[in-house]
Amino acid sequence: MIYVIRSFGCKLLRHVEIGSVTRSMSAANRINVEVHQGTVSGVREKLPNGNESFAFRGIPYAKPPIGELRYKAPQPLDKFQYPILDCSVERDVCFSRNIFSQKVEGSEDCLYLNVYSPKIGSEEKALPVMVFIHGGAFMFGSGNSDCYSPEYLVQEDVVAVTLNYRLGPLGFTYLPSQGIEGNAGLKDQLMALKWVKQNIGKFGGDPNNVTIFGESAGGASVHLHLLSPNSRQYFHKAICQSGCSIMEWVMQRDPEYKARTLAKLVGCKGTTDEDVYESLMTSSTADIIGRMTAVLTDDEKIRGLPIPFKPVVESESAIDAIVTKPPIDVLKTPNSIANIPVMMGVNNKEGTIMLLDGIKKLELYDNDMARMIPRSVNVNPGTKTSNELGEEIKKFYFGNQSVDTKTLPQLADLMSDYHFTIFANICSELHSRFQHQSPLYFYNFSFDGMLNMYKKLLNLSVPGASHADELSYQFIFRMAPVKVEPDSPEARVRYYMCRMWTNFAKYGNPTPPEDSSLPYRWDPVQKISPESKEEFKLDCLDISEKPKMVTNPDKHRMDFWRSVYKRFNEGVLKVKL
Repeated sequence: MIYVIRSFGCKLLRHVEIGSVTRSMSAANRINVEVHQGTVSGVREKLPNGNESFAFRGIPYAKPPIGELRYKAPQPLDKFQYPILDCSVERDVCFSRNIFSQKVEGSEDCLYLNVYSPKIGSEEKALPVMVFIHGGAFMFGSGNSDCYSPEYLVQEDVVAVTLNYRLGPLGFTYLPSQGIEGNAGLKDQLMALKWVKQNIGKFGGDPNNVTIFGESAGGASVHLHLLSPNSRQYFHKAICQSGCSIMEWVMQRDPEYKARTLAKLVGCKGTTDEDVYESLMTSSTADIIGRMTAVLTDDEKIRGLPIPFKPVVESESAIDAIVTKPPIDVLKTPNSIANIPVMMGVNNKEGTIMLLDGIKKLELYDNDMARMIPRSVNVNPGTKTSNELGEEIKKFYFGNQSVDTKTLPQLADLMSDYHFTIFANICSELHSRFQHQSPLYFYNFSFDGMLNMYKKLLNLSVPGASHADELSYQFIFRMAPVKVEPDSPEARVRYYMCRMWTNFAKYGNPTPPEDSSLPYRWDPVQKISPESKEEFKLDCLDISEKPKMVTNPDKHRMDFWRSVYKRFNEGVLKVKL
C-alpha cells in the first residue's frame, strides 16, 4: 500500500542491454532454450536443497510500450532483436518512484518476465506453473528477485514466473475518447499469461496447469483476472493474498477527471481531450510520475486511500478488455467463474503497515474518526450521522482511550479492517453464496517471526503479521537476507506456506489427503444458497507455527461492521461500491 512509500520497498535494478550471451559467464553454467520469439540464454543455479535449477531473467514478453504505444494495450513481440538473448540478469523495472530515495527510476521499456524451473529438457511429466503478480498499490515494485526470488517454491517441483507490468499513470490512465482505453497494466499481465501459454512448455512447465497468484495490488489483479472471461482461459487456479477486486482501494473513481487533471499539472494549456492527449503523450515520464498524486480528490486524501491511478471499468469493445462490469456484479452472477479453485486470505495485522503514516496523524484520527467510515457505508460525509458513527467506531476500537501511541495496536486493527478484512469477508460470502462450482480456501496468516520482513524493517512493534509479512515465507528476500535455522519455527512456517501453495497449484487443494507431511487439513469455505437467511460462516485456516482450522476469525470486529452495514445498507451484500 502507498503508506509505505517513503520508507520501504524493493530495490530497482539498472537497465541491462539486450545483446548476445554475456562472455564472462562460463559456457558450462549457461543453458539455452528456444521459444517462439527466438533463443533465450539462462543460467544454472542451486536451490536451497542443493538441487539444480535454471533461471531465465529479463525475457521480453511484449513490444516496448514506448512512443505511440504509451498508455496502449501491449503489443505481442514476434521476434527477439538478437539471435541469442542474454537472460542471465534482470532488466529495467517499470517507471516508478524509488521508495527508498524518492527518485524516479526505471524505464518505459519494462515489459519483462523471469522464469525459474527445476527441470529443462526432461522427458518427465510437465510441471505445474505458478505466475506471480507483485503488489505495490499499482504504483511501484517489480517482479525482480531482490524481493521475489522463488527458490523455495521451485524446489517443490513447480515452474515459477514473475513479471513487471506498467504502473501509475503509464499503466492505468483512462481517456477513451483518445484511444486510451484503460487497464494497460492489467493487460500487460494478461500478455504475460499469453506468453506463458505459448512458451512455458519449453521450460518444463505445463501450459494446461497454470496458477496465478499475487499480493496486495497483485492479489486484486489476480481477482480481476478471475472475474474476466478474457483472462480466465489462460489459467486454471487463482490465489489472492491481501487483495481482492471489491476492496475500496482497488477501483479508480473519476478516471477521466484524473487524466485531464494530470494533463493540466504537466502543462496542458488547451481544453479539449485532444490537447490532453497531446500533453500526456509528450510529457516526460518523470513529470508524469512526479505529479500523479496531485490528482487525488480531497475525499481520497481524507479517507487514506491515496492511490490515484488504478483499474477502471472499461468498454467491452476495448482491446483485450478485462474489467467490463463492476466486480461485485460479476461476483453476484451465479457460477460466473466456473470451476476455478480459489485461495484467498489476509494477515491478522494488515494495518500495522499503515501506522507508518497513521502515527503522524494520531490527533486527526482522535478528533475525526468519521474519516474511517468506509466509503461503501451509505452515510454522507460531514453530516451529524457520520459524526455519530465516527464516535461509535472510536468507542468500539478504543473504548474510553484516546488515539495515541499507547493505542497503536487498536489503530492497527481498525486499519486492518478498513482496508482489508471487511471486504475479504464480504468477498468470501459472495463467493460462498454465488460461486458454487468454485472451491474457496480462506486463510488468516498470523505468524510473527524473523521473516516478517516488512514489519521488521519498518521497525514497527505491534504483535502479529503486518501487510506483506507472509511474502518472505514464500520468496527469498534478497535485499535483506536472514539466515533461518532448519529446525526453527520460521523454517517450519516457510515449509508449510510453500508446500500448501504448490499443492494448490498441483491439485487444486492445499492439503490433499496424499500429503502426509502436513499435520493438519485445510477445509474449503462451505457453500450456501444465494437466498438463504442462514448466517455466513467463514471457515478459515489460521497459519501459524501450528496451523489449525478456525471459524469466523475476528468475529467480534466483523459482527460490529455487519451491524453497521445492516443499519445503513440493509446488509453487507448491498455495499455501495
